Amino acid sequence: METLTTSIIIVLYLILLFGVSAWAQKRQKKMEAQGGTGSFLMASKSLPTVLVAFMMAGAGIGSINTTGIAEQVQTAGLSGACAGFAGAVALIVLGVFGGKRMRALPYNTMPSMAKAYCGETTRWLLSLGGLVIAMAITALQFVGGGAMLSSMFPDYITYNMGVVITALVFFVIAALGGMMGASLSNVVNMMVMYIGLTLCLIAALVNLGGWDSLITKVNAIPEPTTSGAPWLSVTGGLGLATFISYFASEIPNRFTTQSNTQQIFAAKDGKAARNGLVIGALMMVPITIISTIIGLIARVQFPDLAVKTQAMSMVVLSVNPVFSGLGMAALWAVNVSTGVALLMTCTQLISYDVLHVFNKNREMTEKRQAMQSRFVLVAVMIITLVMAFFMRGIVSTIMTMICITPAFAFIFVPIIYCPKTLRKSTGTALLIVSYAFFLLWMLIPPLKALFPNPVYPEWGLAVVTFILCMIFDKRKVEIPDGDLEAIANR
Repeated sequence: METLTTSIIIVLYLILLFGVSAWAQKRQKKMEAQGGTGSFLMASKSLPTVLVAFMMAGAGIGSINTTGIAEQVQTAGLSGACAGFAGAVALIVLGVFGGKRMRALPYNTMPSMAKAYCGETTRWLLSLGGLVIAMAITALQFVGGGAMLSSMFPDYITYNMGVVITALVFFVIAALGGMMGASLSNVVNMMVMYIGLTLCLIAALVNLGGWDSLITKVNAIPEPTTSGAPWLSVTGGLGLATFISYFASEIPNRFTTQSNTQQIFAAKDGKAARNGLVIGALMMVPITIISTIIGLIARVQFPDLAVKTQAMSMVVLSVNPVFSGLGMAALWAVNVSTGVALLMTCTQLISYDVLHVFNKNREMTEKRQAMQSRFVLVAVMIITLVMAFFMRGIVSTIMTMICITPAFAFIFVPIIYCPKTLRKSTGTALLIVSYAFFLLWMLIPPLKALFPNPVYPEWGLAVVTFILCMIFDKRKVEIPDGDLEAIANR
């Protein structure tokens, strides 16, 4: 009976999502017929503040702020929540310092912006790095969805089946409504997240005897965290170096990668971009807090849980069927909101920054662009699905992948604020050095032992490379005429 109730709620939620996407598809076709610019991937650059906020919050929360945080809190204690707060802080930094400036520039992707200043090689290298990051995080949304479905229906759905079902749902929503559909569905997703997870948290706390009882039971856990620190230590569980590294990784990541800046380019103007990002960041904080508390509950309630990624779903499934159904729908909403946004990001990067070579001599009408994008979407879904079967550890994997983004920051921050500091070689040199070090770090155990977290040497190498380019390369970049006009008017 409990499973039936939960299933009905999730099915109703999915029907609602598909309905929103279908409505968005009708609007999408209308925009295509009217010749709107980038209607499928960019929503014709028309998103208002509220949709930018919901899109950014939905994309920003993802499995890392829910399933991932609960997983990490269960093993590292309270400090495991820092990834979620780091992401929110980074989005505020992006909104305040980059939102209006980025939106004023005439670009659709970060690689195309880099190409205008640093050349085609930089564009290709940046597209490669951005795609790897976006695809890895997309695959991890499938992982989160698979963990959720397998824990909810253990007798009927295996983990691998759950991953496949999750991927197919994401694809259908993205293919139907494009960026507009993703934005509108995120309004629904965020509402479901807040309602479902809040009710589940309250119910789970009541079952444990309230807040004071939870804290007492956490403090009574006989063994410390894996690092030896108390469970309620703000930094000790992960260690101060790892704690700081999350912020050192998230700020350049949110500021520079396409998956985080796509909403800026799709906003109707600079004000909508800036305000939408800040509001979206603030919307992430309550979900992070809820997930943190649920992670502590999971540690008390399920101390011997074998699959740590199931920590959140196990707590949600432990409350009454109605709340449980709403909570599982909320976890599904988390994955949908981020997964769909990331699928669109990967599709946009390939469509604009990879296939542009083949489209140079073709007339790319709005309809043809949308059709091509849907074919790319199919390919992206298949590739990320395969990747999902080899990935575990949501937070740790994501934080490792984004360690290359300091190099991105030393390309885009100068473009936005001080382009005269850039040289012709800056972009290519930064990316080659960054990628080379990351590959060596992955392949050479002694190097990994010397630098447990690669973000710190990545920052150092980025600073040194940028300075050396300024000293030895006298070829300053030329600011495009369109950018000069945009800079003057912003």
